[in-house]
Amino acid sequence: MPNTAISKYPLLAVIGLTALSLAACGSSTSGSPASPTKASGAPPPPASAPTSSPGTPSAQGEDHVAGLIGSVSGTTIQVTQQSGSATVAYSPSTTISEITPAQLTDVTTGSCVAVRPAGGGGTQNGGTVTARTVFINTSANGQCQPPRGRGAVSGTVSSVNGNTIVVNATDASGNTSQTNVQVGNTTTYAKRGVANAQAIAQGKCIAARGTDDSTGTLQATTINLRPASNGTCSQPNGRHHHPGG
Repeated sequence: MPNTAISKYPLLAVIGLTALSLAACGSSTSGSPASPTKASGAPPPPASAPTSSPGTPSAQGEDHVAGLIGSVSGTTIQVTQQSGSATVAYSPSTTISEITPAQLTDVTTGSCVAVRPAGGGGTQNGGTVTARTVFINTSANGQCQPPRGRGAVSGTVSSVNGNTIVVNATDASGNTSQTNVQVGNTTTYAKRGVANAQAIAQGKCIAARGTDDSTGTLQATTINLRPASNGTCSQPNGRHHHPGG
């Protein structure tokens, strides 16, 4: 097997894979965090920070917060969003996952993958595509998520043969076909995995879902983490985001 790129997943390269967006959160695998100390309350944001704003209602009827972690105090997280600052609280029952860099050896038979083809081209009707990015995701109820975005390939890995990943791809209508995904030295990889409360740290990007309490704090049921890009966390709807996450 030739050397493949092992690098930080390029956040700007995966705009089209919205089905696996970090903001979606619901596809993460459960992992109970270690019992944290009692929250003592997070310090207020600096004077230059945006004014506080509650979580934004999602299409699923939940509230959500997405942005850069400014501080963590006990079980309370201060988050800077584009729309203002927000407070997130978590508990031992909160599901936590994190996106980290990966490599070709992390792609194994049975893995769920989402592939962004080089040049944005691809097919969901079989054939061969050349991968620019490969995202290894957890399954949702035992099923890999269907693709979203033009040219995206998503499905279950049937086999890995040298530089070829054979994917049993499923389109948005549920139709399946076999696609050969070619990888090379310029292909980059990332994966979503179970994390715990120790992974929640200042300077990371967070996407949390849950319900706002009477004080406007989001009581999180799911938290997804990923690295920041040059100290910022871009968002969906024209503000770039990670597929996974």
